[in-house]
Amino acid sequence: MNKTIFQIVFLLMSLNGLGQDSKLNITIDERIETLYAVAYFNDYFLVNNHENLYKKTLQKNFQKLKTHKAVELFDSLSTKYNFSYNRTVEWILQYSNFPEFKKIKEKVDDYEIVPNAKKHLIEEFRLELIKFNQDSLFQKYLRVVEPLNKKVVSQVKSSDTIYKLPSFLEEYYGEKLNSYHLILSPLIHAGGFNSEIINEKGESEVYALLGPNGEIDFVPYFDKDFVETDLILHEFGHSFVNPLIEKYSKEIEGLNSKYYSIELKENAKNQGYNAWKYVFNELLLRAITIHIAEQKFGKEKAEKLLGFEKSIGFGLVEKILGILKGYELNRNTYRTFNEFYPELIKQMK
Repeated sequence: MNKTIFQIVFLLMSLNGLGQDSKLNITIDERIETLYAVAYFNDYFLVNNHENLYKKTLQKNFQKLKTHKAVELFDSLSTKYNFSYNRTVEWILQYSNFPEFKKIKEKVDDYEIVPNAKKHLIEEFRLELIKFNQDSLFQKYLRVVEPLNKKVVSQVKSSDTIYKLPSFLEEYYGEKLNSYHLILSPLIHAGGFNSEIINEKGESEVYALLGPNGEIDFVPYFDKDFVETDLILHEFGHSFVNPLIEKYSKEIEGLNSKYYSIELKENAKNQGYNAWKYVFNELLLRAITIHIAEQKFGKEKAEKLLGFEKSIGFGLVEKILGILKGYELNRNTYRTFNEFYPELIKQMK
């Protein structure tokens, strides 16, 4: 099948839904903001370092919330029982909005949020989080920052490409996801989390939760390049790539001795990755993000992203980039990235 015929086939696929601009829901979520207000009062290490009006408001007028039992419980859960990183946000996304805040959804992964013996602490924290959210002081805080929320969301929505990102991903991976939810959080660190949740209908909901990478006049700022290429393409990309980790776990482990050097282990640890299969997955995802960025945003942006990966010791990304060209030049053979994955492993060997 030549290139012209493939383009016609892909156009027909697009007309049937694949590759169309999926609805991208962009919000600031009250559940996340309640959780991270608690985290802020607990001096949680993943609260961002930028001074902004949200922090100033909490510091100036709502310090009494610092002694709330929800803050005490969060401290215990996060420091003693691994209730941190992605686990916190993935937990809260399974629950309905306040004030009910009842579990209505399920996460895709089967890992335990906290050890079984400590599950009662999670339930206790849920109840205290409701009380924290409904506290008259916190409700006043939410009213104060509401105009700020609108300003922050409006800034991100003003991009001429942000609503195209789902179609960029679906075009590259050759698959379509059910929904895309971008949650902006003025208090989350300058980075993000990916999460996949199964809703009441059994449908998969994909989330990217992002924190600002700066501020202007103390208003959190989400830089367009940072948000769209460095984070959204990356975080949503996890939902396409992550299922392959377990499917090809034996093959991935077979690459360990060849690539997982002492130097790479140390560099990966500095980025928060401690197991080879997750390191490999992250390297692959970063390489894919660079390719999509080059196709949609230009070579200069791709080179900038690659330069960053090299600067943090992820030079192996460059080798993976070379292998991925075989996928991009042979889409008539590999209609989806899933179909190419075994060939990727083979060439890595």
